[in-house]
This record gives sequence, structure tokens and C-alpha cells, in this order.
Amino acid sequence: MWQKIKEFSCKDPLIFTIIIALVVVGAGFIGVQTMHATSTAEFCQTCHAKEEIAVRGEYYTWRKSIHSEVDVSCLDCHGDPGIIGYLDAHIVAGTRSLYHEIFTSEEQIIEDLTHYGSTVEGAEKAAFEDSCLYCHSDEANKEMRRNRIIKIAGEFRHMDEVVMPEYREEYGRADVFADGVQAGVEPNHTLHKDMGLSCFNCHLGIGHSGERFHEPEMATCFECHDDVRAQASPHANDDCATCHVAQKEIQEGTYAEGIEGYSWYMADLDCSDCHESAFIRPNTDTCVMCHDESYADIMTDTQNYFNEQLVKVQKQRDFYMAKREAMPHGQRELTNELLYIVRVIESDGSEGVHNPEYFDMMFEKANDLTAKIKNYVEPEETEETHAPVITAQSVSEEETHAEKTGPVNSEEMMSILEGLETIDLKERYAPEGKKKAVIFEHKGHAERLACASCHEYPEAGMLKFEVPEVVEGTKNVFHTELCIKCHKEMRATTSCGACHK
Repeated sequence: MWQKIKEFSCKDPLIFTIIIALVVVGAGFIGVQTMHATSTAEFCQTCHAKEEIAVRGEYYTWRKSIHSEVDVSCLDCHGDPGIIGYLDAHIVAGTRSLYHEIFTSEEQIIEDLTHYGSTVEGAEKAAFEDSCLYCHSDEANKEMRRNRIIKIAGEFRHMDEVVMPEYREEYGRADVFADGVQAGVEPNHTLHKDMGLSCFNCHLGIGHSGERFHEPEMATCFECHDDVRAQASPHANDDCATCHVAQKEIQEGTYAEGIEGYSWYMADLDCSDCHESAFIRPNTDTCVMCHDESYADIMTDTQNYFNEQLVKVQKQRDFYMAKREAMPHGQRELTNELLYIVRVIESDGSEGVHNPEYFDMMFEKANDLTAKIKNYVEPEETEETHAPVITAQSVSEEETHAEKTGPVNSEEMMSILEGLETIDLKERYAPEGKKKAVIFEHKGHAERLACASCHEYPEAGMLKFEVPEVVEGTKNVFHTELCIKCHKEMRATTSCGACHK
């Protein structure tokens, strides 16, 4: 056979060369297509096909994670960045996996996969920290692209096209070392890395938890901090605000970019006033330890309303996230703003209790962004614009009307207020409660609101709603029908301390 091939090559060298070239090209083409076909998450599903959060259910849990939403697939994490890392993961590790599927017992495979998913040592063998840094750190991405051959003859996995900072900015993501993470807790990633910790020490199981985002449990932080406290002097566990930046700034109404709110009265409390344990969140029983029983209802109502609104904006977020690749740049930027706002809302575990009115402002911002995304029209000429800042002291319609047409109430009506510039509700209504009675700024309200806003018959001073002889609890007429209801409509503060002072 070899003799015949040799004779043919000598007789028709040109044709022989063409045939060899076609064979090489064909083999290369088939090889490349095979590599592409076996590099997908769907191919991995062949063996990891369970529809549950469990070993062998890795495809199912990946589909539920943020990695799936941004097309980060199996080989992006389970292979080192660069063509060498890809070939090692695909050919060497792939061949090893195939061998185990054929010759290793199912019990042993389950044991091995459990080890990879539940221990730091196992995770460091199954995935690569450099892959995390490649997509989450501008500096690491640039260094690896400079020092490694990332791809040859096309892109075989998603990370081959990742160039920072353009990539993360397209998805509205932060550089974890330079920008923080905006996820409730703001860990110092640089410090943790300098101490020799890897991503897996804190983010074990991040890709297969079955959650969209899988953040470290507080127990993980405490365990490590307790172990190394004497050596590295990390912050004490009770110094909550050192790490829980979001909770502190949400209470102060300053956390979300572009949204300035009022400081909630809880900002003046210590975390330990409500949180008896770092591992147990306060409940309605906690409220009534200091307040009357109606506060339990306030907490429940606040959290129920918060969760109803959160589900709505999450659905909008997911809907537009799925369509973002086909969006023009301006519409995609609005979508990234929506992602950011929803992420901030999700980051606070109090379900709205830390600052209800500030969360209302964030929900309003999210709904406004949703409307802008839906109705987006690509401008003919790009002009530099600045997003308006929502503030808790937005000008009300009544104030605008007053500026255009003069005082809200007549001089005759304002003259009735002489001697009634302020009203001490304690003297008039004998309120019973643990908070100080309100000193009502009567004249200040009359300068901005029509008397008929509160009074059925202004000249007689009769209110629109009947007030009982004794005002008690938080579900009294002032809260439900007069003050708080109006404050919400007018975008004024509903913080207890703003009036009860």
C-alpha cells in the first residue's frame, strides 16, 4: 500500500499534494467543529443531567446562575484562561472524565464530585481562580491577555472574547478590586487576596448553588475572622458597618447612585438594638420588645409590600436582560442601570425595614427605567446628558402651582392661623404611645397646602376624618389617613423621627 502511494506521489505530485492538503484541511475542520460541539454546556449536560440541586445536577444549577445569563459556560470556569488552559481542560481533563465515566463506579464518581463542590481543596482542582479574576478584574485580565496566547483560529469559549473593562461595563458589572461589589457587604478583596485567600475560600460552590447570585454566608466570614484574628487583626465581628456598608448607607438614604433620600430613624440605632445575634434576623417579636404591638403589623406590612414590588422589578430585569444583546447601546445602558438598582434592592436583607421610603424611591427609579427601556428610541445625534437625581425633597405639584399662581390659601384663611402657627397634638388629642407627641407645624403646612387638604370645613377647623378622644397605636387616623398618607403622595419623609421629636 505504501509503495502504491509512493508511486502515485511520484507520478502525479501536484494531485497528490492537493489530496494531502484536502485531507489535512478536512481533518482540521472536523477537529475544530468537534472541539466547538464538545465545548458547550449542553454537551456537559450529557453526564450532568439531573434536574435538581445535587451532584449530577450541575447543568441545572448553572442554568439558574448569573453565569448562564451572561453566557459564561463550563469550560470558562473549569479551564485556565488561554489556549493552553483550554486544551488542557478539553482534551486532558475531558479524556480523564470520559475514562471515569466508563471505568469508575457511580458511587466513586458521586464521592469525587461532592469533594470538588464542597471543599476548597477540591474546588481548586476542578476550577481555576485565574478564570474568576479574568472576568472580574481589569488588571488581571490585561496581564493575562498580555502574557498568554488566549486563542488561535477562532473563539472556542466565551472568555476568549472578554476584554476588560469594556466587557464588564457592557454588563454593568464592577471591578471587584477597584469598585467594590454593591452586594450588601463590601469586602476588601485586595486585602483578602494579599492574605493568601483564594476565591474558593469565600465563594465555594458559586456556580452550582441553584441561586442567581451565590454570596458567602456570614458563618464563612466569622469562621475565618475568628481563626486569624490574632495574626491579622481583622475587624471585630460586632463592627457591622465595616463590612455591611449597604445597610448603613441605606438607613442614611445615601447608598444608591443617583437617589438621595432621607435618613431613616434606624440610622441612629446600634445594630445590636434589633439584631440579638449575627445569625438571626429580627422578627415581629423583636419589634414589640420596644414598641407597642402595632409595630409588628408595620413590619409585616412593610415586608409584604417590599416583596411584592421586588418580584415585579425582578421580572422586568430578567425580561430585558434576556434581550440586551440585541439592544442598541443607549438602551443597553438603561438596562444596566436597571440591573444596578435591582441589585441594590436585593442586597438588603431587611426586606424594606431598614428604610421603607428609600426603597420606595428605588422601586420608583426601577419602574421609571423600565418605561424608558420599553419606549427607547435611538437618538439621531448623541448628546451628552446627565441622569436626573431623584431626591426626597422633589418639588410637589402644589409647590409648583404656588410659584406660578401665588399663595395656596387666601389672606383671610391665613389670618385664622394667628396663634395656631404650631399645634401640640399632646394637648389636643392625648396620644398614648412610646414616642414623643408631634408638634404640628400648622403654618408651614398651610403655606404649601390648601386648607381643604386636611379640613372638611377649614373655617371651623374640622378635620376630614374623625379623631378619637385617645389616639394610640400606629394604625391611628393620623398615620393611615392624614399625615403619612399625604407624606407619601407628596414625596416627603415618613421617618418617625422627622415628626416625633
